[in-house]
Amino acid sequence: MSFRGHNKVKKVCARFAVMVLALCCLAACAQQQSVETKAGKQAVDGWVRYDLPDFSSVYSLAFIKPEQGWAAGQHGSLFTFNGTQWTKSAAATTNQIFSVTFPGGSRGFGVGSAGTILSWDGSTWRRYDLALDWDIMDVFFLSSDEGWAVGENSVLFHYKNYEWKEYAAPVIGYLTRVFFSGQDNGWAVGNNGIIMHYDTGTWSAAASPTKKNLYGIYFPSKDTGWAVGSFGTILQWRDGRWKQVASPVENHLLDIHFAAKDRGFIVGASGVILSYTNGTWQEIPSPTPKALYAVTTDTAGDLWVSGKGGKIFKRTMQ
Repeated sequence: MSFRGHNKVKKVCARFAVMVLALCCLAACAQQQSVETKAGKQAVDGWVRYDLPDFSSVYSLAFIKPEQGWAAGQHGSLFTFNGTQWTKSAAATTNQIFSVTFPGGSRGFGVGSAGTILSWDGSTWRRYDLALDWDIMDVFFLSSDEGWAVGENSVLFHYKNYEWKEYAAPVIGYLTRVFFSGQDNGWAVGNNGIIMHYDTGTWSAAASPTKKNLYGIYFPSKDTGWAVGSFGTILQWRDGRWKQVASPVENHLLDIHFAAKDRGFIVGASGVILSYTNGTWQEIPSPTPKALYAVTTDTAGDLWVSGKGGKIFKRTMQ
């Protein structure tokens, strides 16, 4: 395998700072008049709040089924959900964990700062040693046997046959998210509006309509996709090109998820939550004024969000 070596001149300020400090300019949520209630009680507009035991910020959520979920985040924190409460799980690192995924349910993968890549075999987390010091920001698996990870310095890793291999990137930048709508149709986004496209074994640079940092991407279908980023940026992929669409907010938008082709959600700075209905993005009531880093739906269709300060929120969707 061919891995990048350590950069002799480490750009420390361009590392974890570029995403999570960039994310944490989210703390433009400076006035924090709490609207939170006791754990398990109804919060704003039907939201239920769960308090984590150590107040770790949560950067990623994943659900295998409604009563079985995972959360990951600050200082290597990992939490499991049993349908009633979140419980801390033993982790294999103290580095930040930015993204987790559980393809097929029994297997799991996580990625994070300083080259962290973890795997879950159903009972134990194990760390891969890739001799890499770059932050790895996101992981996406098409199946339990094949996936991709992206990160700082245009890190692009492909997992297959129980091995991680590095791919060449067409441009160098800070990649934040990756998404595949099919085995030979993948996308990665990053800072300064970078967009890359994967097609049949090769990554290439794609035309981008923005120079804003991009923090989230999701394709509810092969022909329609979305990307979100700083200062309320929302992009749509349609008819073979990316274009910028109207946004109802100017907050930094940090994650996006679709439960169906016409039912999507975006979260971001100051607790902003957007909902996509009838072809339009609209702001909906949020249970918190603090930054939200992750959004997903479980297999029952209920909405989950998480972010700064060890809080996870659930809203039952009708």
